Amino acid sequence: MNEYVLGLDTGATKSHLALFDISGTLVDFCHWGPLNHESLPGSFTQFEDELGQFITQTLLKHKITIKQVSYSVLGIAGADTLLQHKIISRIIENIGLQKFTLANDAFLGIPAGSPLGTGICANNGTGCTLAGIDSEGKMLQIGGVGFISDDYGGGGFLGQKVVSAVYSELFRKGEKTCMTGALFEKLGISNKHDFIEKIYEKTDNRRFELGSCTKILFEAVSKNDHIAKKIVLKSADNYANGISCMIEELNFKTNEELNIVFEGSVFVKGEDPLLVEAIKEKIINNNPGYRFKYTLLDVQPVAGAVIWALNMLGEKGVFYNKVCAQLQK
Repeated sequence: MNEYVLGLDTGATKSHLALFDISGTLVDFCHWGPLNHESLPGSFTQFEDELGQFITQTLLKHKITIKQVSYSVLGIAGADTLLQHKIISRIIENIGLQKFTLANDAFLGIPAGSPLGTGICANNGTGCTLAGIDSEGKMLQIGGVGFISDDYGGGGFLGQKVVSAVYSELFRKGEKTCMTGALFEKLGISNKHDFIEKIYEKTDNRRFELGSCTKILFEAVSKNDHIAKKIVLKSADNYANGISCMIEELNFKTNEELNIVFEGSVFVKGEDPLLVEAIKEKIINNNPGYRFKYTLLDVQPVAGAVIWALNMLGEKGVFYNKVCAQLQK
């Protein structure tokens, strides 16, 4: 009977499942919608139903039973606290997976971007989270828990800052920004008094996502717009200070290369390098004595789940290149 590993990466926008055999060969790569219980109307109940469908449909398509899945790694957005881990673990067991590792989805960037499976991942997609794993296997997450962690990053948050900067210019005598004209064009308006109505109309009809404004933000940065640069540099400080705190908390050796992986659409699709370069500069200044290797993740993060699962079954590092080659973006 053939054996398989299953990797899962769920988010607030989209989710991916990768099914591999234990020789490291891709069997299937599947897409689903959002699978973060915090963004689903039915919370954990809907999460369990949809996650079960996602896994079951994929296995049935290839006539594979769930007992043939030797190990699974599930990177789940919204798995932030011990209580959430407990609830989600029970759901995974109910679906039928027996041997698995559950982690926040931000952790997947580490095995996907670092052959050693250690380092720090800065995730900047829909949300904003830092995850770290040291050589002793100790794990730490910073951010990604809403208002509690006051995350200054993520597409939705940065998009909201674009909208509020434009509002400030229009109605609070705020500093002028070229983002105003770009946002007016995006909304299809020419009068400032239509601004609020159009924002509400488009967001209510789901024809406008705040995260889509990050393109406006980075285009403004490339034009040397002061307000746009201020937003981006504050986000860079948020990330760099969190990474520096993580370096203090985890046991990273100064005589070893420390991998910093940048993952998520805001980092990968940013129109201007200012955000990443500002983070790098502050990390170096905050942490003298460390040697850093920076990776902009160019594979699907679910690759990290697959590599992690295969590592749990055998020697670490054997399948890194093979899996990544099959899951290039």
